[in-house]
Amino acid sequence: MGALLGFSGALLGAWIKSSGEHRRWLRDQKLAGAAEMVGAGTSIYEYRSGGKYWLESFEPSELREWQSRLQQGRAVIHLLCTRETREHADSFARSCWRAKRGDGEHEDVTVAALRAFNVALRKEIGSE
Repeated sequence: MGALLGFSGALLGAWIKSSGEHRRWLRDQKLAGAAEMVGAGTSIYEYRSGGKYWLESFEPSELREWQSRLQQGRAVIHLLCTRETREHADSFARSCWRAKRGDGEHEDVTVAALRAFNVALRKEIGSE
């Protein structure tokens, strides 16, 4: 009986440890995807709404790289996150691409989309 209880305890301990490691891995993947998406989305937004500095220093390959990074981050979010977080991520990404120079109202929309995405992600990963 004692051996059976000891063995059961060892199995339970291994399961708990494995479950905790999986949650940490999942959280880390979500954060990495979000960071990739936000970084690239912000660069796209700043380019599309930016001024002369962006036009003088911009290389077309940069836009392709940002788009690729944005899509990689979105893929992680879509694979691992809840519907609410995915919807806010999509809203932020769309808003970045719709930016136009001199459109202050759109800046407010983009910032609101980014904030909503951050709130949803933080809620999901438990870091509110």
